[in-house]
Amino acid sequence: MNNMRFDVTSKIKLKNPILICGLPDSGFVGKICSYHFIKGIKAIKFAELYSAFLPAQVIVNENGTIDPLKFEFFYKKGKHDLIIFTGDVQAETAEGQHNISNAVLKFIKNYNCTKVYALGAFVTPNPSDPPKVYGTARSNKSLKQLTEYGIGKMKKGNIIGMNGLLFALADKFGLEGFGIYSETLGDYPDVKAAKQLIKIISKITELKPNLKELNREEKRLKNLQNKNSNIESNEEIQNKTSRYIT
Repeated sequence: MNNMRFDVTSKIKLKNPILICGLPDSGFVGKICSYHFIKGIKAIKFAELYSAFLPAQVIVNENGTIDPLKFEFFYKKGKHDLIIFTGDVQAETAEGQHNISNAVLKFIKNYNCTKVYALGAFVTPNPSDPPKVYGTARSNKSLKQLTEYGIGKMKKGNIIGMNGLLFALADKFGLEGFGIYSETLGDYPDVKAAKQLIKIISKITELKPNLKELNREEKRLKNLQNKNSNIESNEEIQNKTSRYIT
């Protein structure tokens, strides 16, 4: 059985697009970022990826129907054409993460992509307010491009999962890869950290997403924290997280 299946729902033509990747990770930072950026710029879905490397579960929708776990590709034309890659979860195993990352990069290479930006969480016990954003790349030349956007250099640590692999493997496909990560505690969906990543991506893409929904959610979470300084229950955390399972 083939472990992966791409379903292309729309044929599109793009001019040297860049790829932006944001998947669920610590604090759901990468997913929240991609979710609201997609909504904010009204990007259009053109493909889905299903894989046996994903957990064996389905999502039950409010209307009673179900959907299998999947990845999604969106596009937006503009001064810089974009492809945005996101998904419900990451692959469960290291083998699955490598295989899917390679398949995704091979797939987007067909659209003449030139650069890959992977977004995610920089877990720290003492995040700044607002969270600082750090970046890394495969070469000093590429890293210099990030510093021009005010992104600090990562000097230590490990990047776990597909939000690291998707840019680390990019050079195999002739793509320039960048990793950009926002500070977070990582123990609950972190809207504030995701918002800092959106600010950076907005500069890179020269787009101004509508963030009304994200701002409302940030305000709502702040009000909840002011009312209750205790640790949230697992049910409350799950309710917040489920908003980003598509």
